[in-house]
Amino acid sequence: MTKKTDNERPVTKIMEEVSEGINDAEPVFSAQSEIIEESTGKQAVRYVLWGLISVVVNFGTFYLLYHAIHMNYQIANLIAWFLGVQVGFWVDRVIVFRHKSKTAFAEMLAFYGTRVLTYLIETVTLWIGISLLSANGTASKVVGQILAIIGNYVLSKFFIFKNRNH
Repeated sequence: MTKKTDNERPVTKIMEEVSEGINDAEPVFSAQSEIIEESTGKQAVRYVLWGLISVVVNFGTFYLLYHAIHMNYQIANLIAWFLGVQVGFWVDRVIVFRHKSKTAFAEMLAFYGTRVLTYLIETVTLWIGISLLSANGTASKVVGQILAIIGNYVLSKFFIFKNRNH
């Protein structure tokens, strides 16, 4: 068996460089200097208040694509989900959970992984509401978002941004 060089592992090298670049940006946020232990209630309030940003991005994108452009509701929801999750990751990491670690890229992958679960819940909710019940698309989206927000908080709090003692 031969030893692989960096030239034989370009994807791994790129992922490591991107991860290092993301982690190098952390000192920009001065509030990140220490892990702050605080109550779940305070985090939940921040999650709801600051989480509105990702909800607005998600809902606004869905509304524009579905109602204004008349895109298929599932495609509009997928695009809206992707943009909302990206915004949500940084808001949750920096502001809500005030999480500081050297693993931002790994956390982002885990964040997307858990968000796939809540995306599926929202997708099923939209399908039931729009396709089966012929309900209003916006109302179906609201119900799906409420279910996703609850699931996202639990998954973020206890799995993604859990402060671990090393």
